[in-house]
Amino acid sequence: FEPAERDFIGRSALENQRSAGSLARFTGLLLEGKGILRGHQRLFDGEREVGETTSGGFSPTLERSIAMARVAADAGEQLTVDIRGKRLPVRRVKMPFVRNGKPCIET
Repeated sequence: FEPAERDFIGRSALENQRSAGSLARFTGLLLEGKGILRGHQRLFDGEREVGETTSGGFSPTLERSIAMARVAADAGEQLTVDIRGKRLPVRRVKMPFVRNGKPCIET
């Protein structure tokens, strides 16, 4: 939290969360197989639950399902998502997914 001398309400709580590694990161997800990502689907790194999708849908430009999610800072790049009881592979990607009608990520 910059600058270091700037103090604000909640700073110590945020610093404690950061040092414990419990801060979540906002990230993009790309579904590796068939299916549609939606909001509030649970994400797993192995057997450990690491977050959930905040919103998702089909991208006509990428021809794949994409989502935004809050994920634990220490989660890996390859995760799985629980879609109706099935675990499907997803990959973390940088956002934006598309800019000016052109893909910004490798599919």
